Amino acid sequence: MSIIEWIKAGATGSYGAVIEPCNFVQKFPNPTVMMYFYLRGNSLIEAYWKSVAWPGQGIFIGEPLAKPFAYKTSL
Repeated sequence: MSIIEWIKAGATGSYGAVIEPCNFVQKFPNPTVMMYFYLRGNSLIEAYWKSVAWPGQGIFIGEPLAKPFAYKTSL
């Protein structure tokens, strides 16, 4: 499925491998690690970055600064 279709359907972002032919797990986000950081206020790109062992072998598409779970600060 095309990432464009995911974005049109409402996804905030996605990450996929761009170097073939190997499908090493290190090239893909670890969902547990990614959600751990995202739900604790990290931006989407920060959470993805922390969850991929080989981030240079993939591409992120979407809104990197999305932080729907960030802590609200009061002034």
